[in-house]
Amino acid sequence: MTQPKHIHQVDYIRAIASVAVALFHLGGKSLPVLKYGWLGVHMFFLLSGFIICKAIPRNYSWRLSGKFISKRIIRIEPPYIISIAVVLLVNLLLAGLGLIPSAHPDWLNLLGHLAYINNFTGAPYINPVYWTLGIEFQFYLFVAIAFPLIVGRWGTWFLLALCILSHYIHIPGSTLLGLFPVFALGILYYLYFTKQITRTEALLFGLPVALISCFSIGCAETAAALFAVVILALPLKSNKVIRFFSAISFSLYLTHDTVGSKLVAFMGQSLPKTLPFKALEFGTGIIVSITFAWVFYLVVEAPFLKLSKRVVYS
Repeated sequence: MTQPKHIHQVDYIRAIASVAVALFHLGGKSLPVLKYGWLGVHMFFLLSGFIICKAIPRNYSWRLSGKFISKRIIRIEPPYIISIAVVLLVNLLLAGLGLIPSAHPDWLNLLGHLAYINNFTGAPYINPVYWTLGIEFQFYLFVAIAFPLIVGRWGTWFLLALCILSHYIHIPGSTLLGLFPVFALGILYYLYFTKQITRTEALLFGLPVALISCFSIGCAETAAALFAVVILALPLKSNKVIRFFSAISFSLYLTHDTVGSKLVAFMGQSLPKTLPFKALEFGTGIIVSITFAWVFYLVVEAPFLKLSKRVVYS
């Protein structure tokens, strides 16, 4: 099987979205532009709608669903689980230094981290970004079942119908249905990108999906998703810095709050509350987060990424 051509625009979205979310958690909440960094999450959701479908062979059938889910589990779950262990170790270290009152984990809550059950129970995750992985995993299950319908004759109508349902049906917890219009925009771009629908069809279906997204999810969230579509459509070239941040984007996403945010909080308690020291805290948090994410990528994520590629559809 020939390797698909690398899409440089995907690198830009991963880099921008991961850095935006990281900067938001590291202290950007109080800054004029960075306070919108959380919208990087919706750029990731849009990208998943596009790139997950793009990675599936056109001759996909339900008999290949096991291989599809296996590839995603091998790619995502080990780094996720190891990042949970990192959170527990960091909390244990902080408790040992007397910086937090206790490091006794809630084992029942941790059990809910498996299969992302906390998305449905409302129990808090020990890392604030984990709920988005639960949404992603729901999307993988959806694609495993629905991909033949998506690429079928009535695929665009199927997506629009689901978006309309998402506006009127509300399931408790953090579920794919509540955010489906953002994913649908990415899927529509995939159908256009692969020439399964025309530009006119993409616009005709994309407009109502975007409007539903704006009313159901939010206009800022929808704008972030559409910004990702614009990036996908731009004639962008490879860039070393962008490729680096794209490569470590998942690792940075998983670990920045555990390492960087806690470091910034500790420094904030120890240093004077002046602007230069706040800048020092912020800058140190960014550097440490990126460095740790790079190491985490090399040691943890990259080996499982390579292993997931061994699972082939043919």
